[in-house]
Amino acid sequence: MRKEWVIELFLFINKCIFSIFNIFPLKKKIVLLCDFGDNARYVVEELVKRDFKDVVVLKTGKCKESFNKSDLHAVLSFKPTNFVDYIKGLYHLATAPIILVDNYFPVLSVTNFRPDVECIQLWHAAGAVKKFGMQDPSVVFRSPVAIRRFKSVYKRMDKVVVGSDEMIPIFKAAFEMQSHQFLRLGIPRTDFFYDTVAMESARLEVLAKYPVVEGKHVVLYAPTFRDQQLEAQSVPLNFEDIIDHLGKNYVLMIKLHPAVAHKMPNYNHPNIVSVANDVSINNLLCITDYVISDYSSIPFEFSILSKPQIFYPYDLQEYKMERGFWTDYNELVPGPVVSTDDELVYVLQKEDFDIERIKAFSASWNKYSDGHASSKLVDYLLNKL
Repeated sequence: MRKEWVIELFLFINKCIFSIFNIFPLKKKIVLLCDFGDNARYVVEELVKRDFKDVVVLKTGKCKESFNKSDLHAVLSFKPTNFVDYIKGLYHLATAPIILVDNYFPVLSVTNFRPDVECIQLWHAAGAVKKFGMQDPSVVFRSPVAIRRFKSVYKRMDKVVVGSDEMIPIFKAAFEMQSHQFLRLGIPRTDFFYDTVAMESARLEVLAKYPVVEGKHVVLYAPTFRDQQLEAQSVPLNFEDIIDHLGKNYVLMIKLHPAVAHKMPNYNHPNIVSVANDVSINNLLCITDYVISDYSSIPFEFSILSKPQIFYPYDLQEYKMERGFWTDYNELVPGPVVSTDDELVYVLQKEDFDIERIKAFSASWNKYSDGHASSKLVDYLLNKL
């Protein structure tokens, strides 16, 4: 209860400051509020390419993405501890006609945008396995004040960018939205997978950092986070045993979700790589032959490359109870589902994959992500100004 009072007090102060700035006239600019920043970076690059530089990027403490400050109006640290930048950020939120966000931000519950302002949700995932928003099972345990806050944030979103029709009913349920609120333009960061020059450059960058993967079959293990393991994730796979059974021609790379504070420990095994937190997942996918995941959204984007995927949901029933799934897990995922290390090794050795199923999965979930998503979104944004 005390935590809720602290949150409400902080938001009330934000509301007062925002209300003062809301008196100022709107300026011809675009503001991006980022927890992740990868989609935002592609949008910003496209805007700069078109000589539109009246762009303000507000980076929370979670955002690790880099932006070229010289190309933009401002790149600000949107953290309350950085008081000056934070106040500037509230000013920009109050005086911009277009605002893009890439996550749930409590501050939006008190930003009463003017009628001619459009707030666009640039969600950080191309697809969804686990439930979120108002469909997250944990919502029932939250206080009425918190639930009102959630709904206020979701009501602030005028539009949501989607990469497929599959995401529309999900967003409708999660954010309590209507059919007219969706922009079928594609996910900006997926443009990367259609840019052969950028992918080759990324591949060479990863090879330079991790030369051990050169000439090997690269298996990337990329699980999602667990709510109770955000400081350090405990993974019950025996990585040394797995790679020993696969043989010297394989390299196993381990990349935890960016929400997890600490990466996996370094392994003494020469064919196991614990990937640094700051290495882009898109760059890793350029050198990856096989992805192993569980409930992550990575498979939705990796499917664009039509490469094999394996699903290892070692805590399936527990996770289903805690987070919930949008649909039956086994029917959704486009690859073999394994429950033991031995099964995982068997699938990899036998190449037991259905590539046509992966292509169909991609065609469905990446329908509008055609390599021009950033351009289409920027067309929309500039036409709104």
